Amino acid sequence: MSFEASAHHETGELPIYERDLPDQCIPGAQQIRVTIKDATHVGMVKLELYSDAKPKDFLEKDGRLRRIRVPAQDEPISLCINVDKPGRYAIAGYHDLDADRRLDKKWNFKPKEPYGLSNNPKFKTARKPDFDEAAFDVGPAGADIDFILVDLSKD
Repeated sequence: MSFEASAHHETGELPIYERDLPDQCIPGAQQIRVTIKDATHVGMVKLELYSDAKPKDFLEKDGRLRRIRVPAQDEPISLCINVDKPGRYAIAGYHDLDADRRLDKKWNFKPKEPYGLSNNPKFKTARKPDFDEAAFDVGPAGADIDFILVDLSKD
């Protein structure tokens, strides 16, 4: 699937800026090939890439290497993110249902919108995850990961 610089949304145009577009998928390239599961056709999905260069800044703006936004869809979403070198990386993301470019949260800071981390860890307590829980290795031929969105809004 290719992504356009602007995506159609049920209520009109949903801008996806060029700087937020994923990279072209190339089999065997040094890139992360992501399959996002459990999204629906409403809004957009946002992913953020982090590396082990700044593990303490995981989930912080200063630690983010790259941001990707794509239109949401009902079937799995496949996209690619190029990386400069092999290493340990982690991805965090969420399904921005209302396309306001923010993760909506409840009063207790639990996400109202479906979210996820690479490695798809299960969380038993309300706490900020650390880099190692979501980290995975990317070699010269890249890596393929499944990214599962979890909806806690029903809790």
